[in-house]
Amino acid sequence: MDRTRIIFVAIIGLTLIGICGVIAYNLVNDRIVGDPTPVADGSTNTSTTRPTPSANLQSPEPIWGPNYDANDGKPTYICGADAFGSYFTLQQMQMSGKDLAHGFHLGIVPFSLNEDPAYDVSEEQRTALLNAGLWDCLLTTLDSVALSSPGVITAIVDESAGADQLWGRDVPTINDLKGKRIAFSRNSVGEYFVYYALSIAQLSPRSDVTLAPQDSVADAVAIFNNGQADVVSGWEPDIYDAEQSGGTPLLSSAQLRIVIDVIVTSRQSISNRADLAQNFHNAWFDTLKAQVQDFDTAAAQIAAWGNNDWSFVYPESASDDFRAWLENVAQADLGDNAFVMRDMRPIINRLQIARRVWAASDANPADDNVEDLVNAGFVLRAAEQASLQPNGKPVNDTFSISGQLDLSGVASGAAATLAVLPCRTFSFLPESTELTLESRRILDSCVVPTLSQSVGLFLRVKGSSAWPAATPSWTEQDILEVAEGRAQSVVDYLVSQGIDPARFIVEATLPPAANRNTDDANIQAADRYVELTLVTSGR
Repeated sequence: MDRTRIIFVAIIGLTLIGICGVIAYNLVNDRIVGDPTPVADGSTNTSTTRPTPSANLQSPEPIWGPNYDANDGKPTYICGADAFGSYFTLQQMQMSGKDLAHGFHLGIVPFSLNEDPAYDVSEEQRTALLNAGLWDCLLTTLDSVALSSPGVITAIVDESAGADQLWGRDVPTINDLKGKRIAFSRNSVGEYFVYYALSIAQLSPRSDVTLAPQDSVADAVAIFNNGQADVVSGWEPDIYDAEQSGGTPLLSSAQLRIVIDVIVTSRQSISNRADLAQNFHNAWFDTLKAQVQDFDTAAAQIAAWGNNDWSFVYPESASDDFRAWLENVAQADLGDNAFVMRDMRPIINRLQIARRVWAASDANPADDNVEDLVNAGFVLRAAEQASLQPNGKPVNDTFSISGQLDLSGVASGAAATLAVLPCRTFSFLPESTELTLESRRILDSCVVPTLSQSVGLFLRVKGSSAWPAATPSWTEQDILEVAEGRAQSVVDYLVSQGIDPARFIVEATLPPAANRNTDDANIQAADRYVELTLVTSGR
């Protein structure tokens, strides 16, 4: 081999060594910084908008009931949950022995237990443990499932009915959130509550407000009270501390029922331990039945579970403490669950809305099929068992996914404006008060989602008509009839979409005096509108 060929081979060899070194470095570096976030289609999400930290798959040790025996041959079922009133059904299940009665041992992983760092489980870790099948179930919110798709919704726990709140200073309506600094606990339902409120007024979380995410609700309230934020989102009891700096409530889940707590079951448990998962759901509804039939005993059992500074349910005041937890959550009993699961369209619709809200915030929600995120079978099989049917009502019996709220006795003068919706110009067929297809599409996107999830709100619909020049001149009554007819057309369409007709206040208004009897087409166009205002009778 001549010298030139030897040099050429050497150069090629050195180049290959260098390339291999770069590849090895990148592989090692990827291991160090964490893999890109997997998405449903098997590809990876390389967006840098909101990086996802590597999740810890080491679960804290579950807490077992007093009759736990690791050697009795009974299977175990592990559930993770926050300290939240309607979630304490798990603690009651353990202490009452309902888990054993249904053939298994329940293990509870309580988040943030007594400030023990071992139980400081991040949102990413929770979803990763469930997704990996290391837990059987997770009690969380529907919007969280829509965001990360960690498992399958198999039952409804409750609907927040006032526990989640948005407070502000000098922020009279949702429209006035524009330009404000908003604090919340990151990756929580409080963050979702902010994004949904912004979506009502079509405000962008990226450009119309300044977001101030914090590690907890307490931290979010603290920066609000320090003047570093104008608005704070959170839940009780911490949110009430916002009053210290002059904060007042702007919106709560009593009006906007968008927060739903659910039981999310791991896909592995559904596939590999379906009978055990069914036993857990049977035990859940059996425990709920015992709770509504003998509330004091249920509360005492929860207090006896211990860790009272975590649950805030104490032996000497158990019934009062537990009742205080439940007053602002509308628990879903077996009957409510069966109703929802027989027609899953409302739940599927809420999942779709949640994905759209998250996507508008650059949160990169999962893109799998939302219809696959609900499994009705466990609830429906439980509903077939007469022994699980409740003989009482929960503390807050206003679960409303399919319900309607009668507001017929509320006068428009008693209503406070919450938000003026950004959609106000609707086209009608010529010489008619009938909405065009385009106007119906606008209502479908701008109004229907909010009204369908906000039984505590109603809508003032005010129609306006132009006053064109004519001989003889139009009368005020003529113009008002057209204006009211157009407002009523909007109401009629919304009622056809399932909104209770009692939730509307229909009004008509005349154009300004200077705009009457005019031939100016621009003035006439400006006076043709239907203004939609979300209002509430109190907050």
